[in-house]
Amino acid sequence: MIDDGLILDIGGGGEGLVSRIEGNKVCVLDIRMSEIREAQIHSHSSNWFVADGRYPCFKDEIFDSVTLWFSLGFMSTWSTKRAVLEAAHRVLKKNGKLSIMASLIPNHGDSLIFWATFTFPDGTLSKTGYGVRGSQNQTLPRVMELITDIGFGQHYSEDHGEWFKVESLKL
Repeated sequence: MIDDGLILDIGGGGEGLVSRIEGNKVCVLDIRMSEIREAQIHSHSSNWFVADGRYPCFKDEIFDSVTLWFSLGFMSTWSTKRAVLEAAHRVLKKNGKLSIMASLIPNHGDSLIFWATFTFPDGTLSKTGYGVRGSQNQTLPRVMELITDIGFGQHYSEDHGEWFKVESLKL
């Protein structure tokens, strides 16, 4: 679960993980309308926005949390990842929480499919696959270095081998 307050879920279309858990306190932003439509099958109560995560259409410091749950891998360049995380920093309130779940993407190969099964609080299971470009070198240490450089701190992380979780605060 996410902390109380308003949540921005960047790249939250598709499976709509955060919107399915947190409902009407979520503003879901995705660059593709088709991904939003897919997520709306599961959750109608969230607020939906078609926009690029580098340029979210929100004022500064209005969200209590920003989530990027398995969306960072769809941003295939590190300049895009940086721009999105800088935008997340901008829209977060002071001491707001950044929550990232991401797959390990090695620095070789043309593509990667990451399979996952999620269990929601109500017991519902969802099995999905995420197909992303390879050769990103997306690792826990590299993501930690990037978010620290942007200004996030007080990190908590978990390394699960093929995927990892990071929670940090806007200082």
